[in-house]
Amino acid sequence: MRKIVKKAVTILTAGVLAFGAVSLAACGEKFTPLKDAPAATAEVNSNGGFVVEKGDYVYFINGVETYTSDNTYGAPVKGALMRAKKSDIAKGENNAEMVIPSLMVASDFTSGLYILGDRVYYATPNSDRNMQGVVENSYLNFNSAKLDGSDVKTYFNLSSNSTVYRYTEVDGTVYLLYVENSNLHSYNTKTDTDTELAHSMGAYVLDSVDKTNPYVYYTMSVTAEIDVEDSTVARNYNQIYRVRADVTEAPYEYTYSQEYLDEHDGEAPYLNLGTIVLDGVGSVFKDIPTQFSHEGKTNDGKLSDTPESALGFTYTLQAYTNGGIYFTRSDLATTSTVGEDGWLYYLPESALGTSWNSITGNKRGGSMEVVAQSTDNAGTAAIFYRDADGKHHYLYVSDGAILRADVGENGLAEVTRIAIGVGSATLNFIDDTSDPTYHYVYYTASGNIFRAVYNGTADNYNVLNYDGNKPYQPVQVLKISHAQSWYNFELSDGILYFADAESLGSSSYTYVSAVNLKKDGKLMNNAQIADFNDEYEAAIGEDSYYQELTDDGKSNLATAVQYYFYTGKTQQFEDNIKEAEEETGKKNTLYSEDEVNAFDEYTQKTDLKLRSYFITKLGQMSQADEESYSEYWKNSLQHYTPPTETSTGLPAWAWALIGIAIGLVVIGAGVAVYFVVRSKKKEEEPAKKKMYVDTTDDKDVDVYATDETAPVTEETEETVPEETVPEEPAPEEPAPEEPAPEEPAPEEPAPEQKPEE
Repeated sequence: MRKIVKKAVTILTAGVLAFGAVSLAACGEKFTPLKDAPAATAEVNSNGGFVVEKGDYVYFINGVETYTSDNTYGAPVKGALMRAKKSDIAKGENNAEMVIPSLMVASDFTSGLYILGDRVYYATPNSDRNMQGVVENSYLNFNSAKLDGSDVKTYFNLSSNSTVYRYTEVDGTVYLLYVENSNLHSYNTKTDTDTELAHSMGAYVLDSVDKTNPYVYYTMSVTAEIDVEDSTVARNYNQIYRVRADVTEAPYEYTYSQEYLDEHDGEAPYLNLGTIVLDGVGSVFKDIPTQFSHEGKTNDGKLSDTPESALGFTYTLQAYTNGGIYFTRSDLATTSTVGEDGWLYYLPESALGTSWNSITGNKRGGSMEVVAQSTDNAGTAAIFYRDADGKHHYLYVSDGAILRADVGENGLAEVTRIAIGVGSATLNFIDDTSDPTYHYVYYTASGNIFRAVYNGTADNYNVLNYDGNKPYQPVQVLKISHAQSWYNFELSDGILYFADAESLGSSSYTYVSAVNLKKDGKLMNNAQIADFNDEYEAAIGEDSYYQELTDDGKSNLATAVQYYFYTGKTQQFEDNIKEAEEETGKKNTLYSEDEVNAFDEYTQKTDLKLRSYFITKLGQMSQADEESYSEYWKNSLQHYTPPTETSTGLPAWAWALIGIAIGLVVIGAGVAVYFVVRSKKKEEEPAKKKMYVDTTDDKDVDVYATDETAPVTEETEETVPEETVPEEPAPEEPAPEEPAPEEPAPEEPAPEQKPEE
């Protein structure tokens, strides 16, 4: 046997990340572990989703968050790991505690939290920065911590946030199964080793119910002369294998030419540590099989068993559930679509013992059972189950109805309609253990959650209006809406957990909430759920006081009633009123006295059922969501709006008159200032002089000629410098008693002066 272990880069990365995890406290991030934790031996339910029960506690992911959010240890609230006591949830109380302040965010919503022993295992976006300072949050770190939140360990990371993974335990050791680039790996958390289980596999299926199942089924192609560089021949058939997480060596001996290994640095052309389940080899290859046919070979290397098909089969895996695998196969020797091509088969794991033969196992009628002769209705959207007698059934949606197919011989089925008017519903899961009488299928339509009974007889579904058949009537679970494109909602011990996507305004906060479907310690049947819905309608629906107010046009009071139903508080209502009174100095500016009294009377009712009576919020909101939520109700309720600069309540015509009056005053003041300045200037201006002319040498010049007869000369008037003219009248100057004329009077000529002798 050849041992094949891959460590290299991934394990080097694991060591670095582990060091970083241990050093969290040194980076200044602190978190105080919780005071207690469930015992390692306590029972675990619902591993692998966003909610896991362990002992007396429920561990859950605190709402829907994106992987690009801040994942600095200690920063996350939404999307972090929290826990609450089961007894508190059952009573409708929210006393949740933070366990790990890191994002539990990965894109594989078929896998989430795992509690194995005394530790919780999870995946979280990487928060380290690269050389350019960019947070590489598309990488996914695989971590674990103790159930009190202490001792956080990081094992390694992968480059894709959408990596498919499962945590599982074999003989006390926890393994991480994951798929990267069509290669199946298993990481041993105890020895810190990474083993590649299968290279270049085809399709694969993981257990869809027990997500801690350590087995994986997958297909592998077949190539003849695989170690001859230019002579390889791909066979058209394929094979089905299965492998367990703890395997480190191949169960078969694979040999390759030394020349090939030397040319490829010792790397083999084929890697597969799995055990063969079904071999699609055809009878034409009976005498020339490849080394990948592992059973029924004679000493000369030929097959001793004759295959079922001449050219072989190709297998397509569909599901791994109910203790076996569902798959289809195509006969390569068949050219027509008529026949067994496309039939859906089931092979139980219990048949894969020491006497199992991968070639003869293809015979129909033995361990391989026919479930359906077509996958049109029995496809991946269907839910399959087996009853106590081992008979096959499946549920599917067609033409707006849910139907149950009871499988008979050769996959032929008798069909019963169990629900109508469901539209394009999505079937989520079945519950056949909570009630001995009624078995339920849970489904979603337009984001809402519904439930139908699937194990009734045809008579139970014929007439659903009378009381005897009322429990078989499909029913919506309240008016809750679960966040889509996230983990599936879950049911555990009669509690329905979901990401509350009900819209308030334009926002859906998508935090985890719970609905207790138990009454007097037993799961309510559909008739009781219908009565539960009627209570909800009476509180806030069509039969409620809220709806009555809405119909009467009293929208302000209706919104106040809605606010109290959702929050159970009156503080914001009172704060809005107080703010309005302080700003306006008046009472009843937002609500009339009758409205205030009606609201007070409503909130004082002792039999009032609020939303918290029906739906329990778990965990806590982030600060940003808390502020947004408070702001929504503040603005939805009647609130004081401060006036803008151009709005004081006066009509437009009044503002127009005020504007005209102000304009006239400004113009008048400007004219007055002008003439005051003019008058002041005249008082300060010196008398004008005639220019002095020396006539000593020209006796003919008449120095006493008037201005009109004087020759044109350069400017003779001395102007007052601009800066000496006062811009405003001196404060002590009185305003003129009479308004100045529009045009100034002409200036008088200055008296003539004689030159000095």
